[in-house]
Formats: sequence, C-alpha cells, structure tokens
Amino acid sequence: MELRSKVEEFGEGFGADRAVEPERRFVTLRISCLAADALGEDHLEGADRRREVTVETSIRFYLRDKGSGVAAWPFPDFLRGSEVREEVDLRLGLDEKLWREFEAEAGRQGVSLEQLAEHAAFYLAAELEAGRITQRILEDDETSQPAGKGS
Repeated sequence: MELRSKVEEFGEGFGADRAVEPERRFVTLRISCLAADALGEDHLEGADRRREVTVETSIRFYLRDKGSGVAAWPFPDFLRGSEVREEVDLRLGLDEKLWREFEAEAGRQGVSLEQLAEHAAFYLAAELEAGRITQRILEDDETSQPAGKGS
C-alpha cells in the first residue's frame, strides 16, 4: 500500500465520515511556503495539488494525538512570539466540529490558527518521515478488527 493511501485511510479515522456530509465551515488560512511544502510531493504523491486536503488531514491527525504525551505535540514555547510568514492561502472546508475543536485548541495553547495549522503540518510531516504513521495505522487496524478476525 503506498504512503498516500495509508494517510487517506488513516485520515478516515479522524472523524471524517464520508457517508454523512457534516456541516462545513469554509475558512482561509495563510501559512508559510515551508509549512505548505512540508507535506508536499516528498511525502504524499500529488499533495502539491491537494494542499487543502493535506492540511485538513494534518489538523485531524494533530488533534487526534491530543493527550498522547508526545513531546512534539504542544506548540513550541520558543515560537510563541513568532509570526507566521503568510505566503500560501489555503481555502479549507472543514466540518464544523473539527473547526470548533481546532479553534479551541489554538485558544487553549495561546497561539493563532495559522501557527497551529503550521505546527500540525510539521507534526504530521515528522511522523511520516519517522515512519511512525505506518505503525499507528497497523495498530488501529488491529484494534478495529472484530473478535476472532485478523489473527
């Protein structure tokens, strides 16, 4: 299974229900080229054409890891006073629940939505680079198997 399909499969586990279309919130976030490119072709085939979808996946992935204890999860203290280089416009259509959770987390951490979106993009890119996402997909698959199946 190629990495792109693994991320798409994993993305479905973040509350993305394709059968029932949730109420959507359309927003524009401006982030740096560096953050946008972090999830580009090097990690996901064709991601440069699908930045918005990739950023949505990174937001879902990031929020799903809340409370995981991963050292890289919280927004870094040393970057709190920095500003985002607003170089790339991302027009996102996020489901309302995801957007509210994302807004609340940015507020809880005391950072802008753009800062947290960039951090989420880097967080997912680091997980992809380290290969840990493959392990999580396998673990999720094992725990979602009905009793008596998969062994």
